[in-house]
Amino acid sequence: MKKSSFFLLAAFASLPCLVSCIQDEPLNAECDILDVEQSWVDAHPGLLIGNPRVENTRVAFTIQPGSDRTALNPRFELTPGATITMKENGVDIPANGVTRDFSSPQTYTVHSQDGFWKKDYEVSFSPRKSITKLSFENFRLDATGRYYEWYEVDADELGTELYYWATGNAGYAITGMGNAPDDYPSNPDAHGVSNENGTGSKCIRLETRATGSFGERLKMPLAAGNIFIGEFASSQAAMYPRRATKFGLQLVTEVPVKLEGYYKYKAGETFIDINKVEHPELHDMADIYAVVYEAYPEGSDKFVPLNGDDVLSSDRIVLLARIDEPGEPEEWTFFSEPFKPVGNKTISEEMLRENKYAIAIVCTSSRDGAYFNGAIGSVLYVDELKVVWKGDE
Repeated sequence: MKKSSFFLLAAFASLPCLVSCIQDEPLNAECDILDVEQSWVDAHPGLLIGNPRVENTRVAFTIQPGSDRTALNPRFELTPGATITMKENGVDIPANGVTRDFSSPQTYTVHSQDGFWKKDYEVSFSPRKSITKLSFENFRLDATGRYYEWYEVDADELGTELYYWATGNAGYAITGMGNAPDDYPSNPDAHGVSNENGTGSKCIRLETRATGSFGERLKMPLAAGNIFIGEFASSQAAMYPRRATKFGLQLVTEVPVKLEGYYKYKAGETFIDINKVEHPELHDMADIYAVVYEAYPEGSDKFVPLNGDDVLSSDRIVLLARIDEPGEPEEWTFFSEPFKPVGNKTISEEMLRENKYAIAIVCTSSRDGAYFNGAIGSVLYVDELKVVWKGDE
């Protein structure tokens, strides 16, 4: 009896400590949109195409052409304890599930549980539009002002912004090496293919950059400059870098015939591997390619994008267009690569009608950069990409 009473007293004596520990636990300082509520997606059948794309400061929905965007009320999953607001007459009001006019993108602000942090998100609903000409003329700094993002403009939809493009810039921000936007691997350049004096068309400049001590500790000594059709999940970049690149969108309405465009390239001097070991016998190489693949794995009714591990090896790939030997042209060089069947697969007219294909276009300054092999200082310029579809020739 005395023994059990001792333990009972000890248990009660520990309660103040437990209560104190619970009370002293710090409030959450994160302020992120994690996802779109699945119940909201399920309640809007026939509206969305593919998955909502949740990135560092943006949420992009692709919707069926002709859909009404003037009264939509998306609901978001937030980091624990966070709240989401919008401005009304200059005042922050709760915004999750509030009906808004998305004829143009709308801004939301997520506030951390501890009240010290907040982040703006731009949320857009854009109608599906087959990829044609991709010019790299349209870009802006992300909401944090740290790095550039790209978008296309749909002339047929009164200038609607189309968020096809993603880069690894958000992942590079984690390294602490990006002190200014021009320090990042993917940047705009003023000397596009149609005007070399800097006063006309622009292009994109992709450079393989060092990741500093942070990257070396994680065996990620370099970051290739890249841009691709799809989504970059920055939350996965440090732990699962290749899974963070989600390649492809459901933008295939016809059979693609060719991938065309212009590029120029210069490889960096010293090729290194994931362990930062130099390989003088190896030479860096650019990569520009496009894949068309089955959007839904067998037995699934949900779009599953390809990632850095399987974008060129998945058994769902149907067509591939790629510059096999890009070389190092110093001047703008035109290319026209046909989409070739992979294996015995062909495009199904029925699957086209049912919107069951996705397309990814990928450009990178180091062909093996996803595995952190390449040469720091390799630079690839790309401009005026174009997908030629059947019937457009």
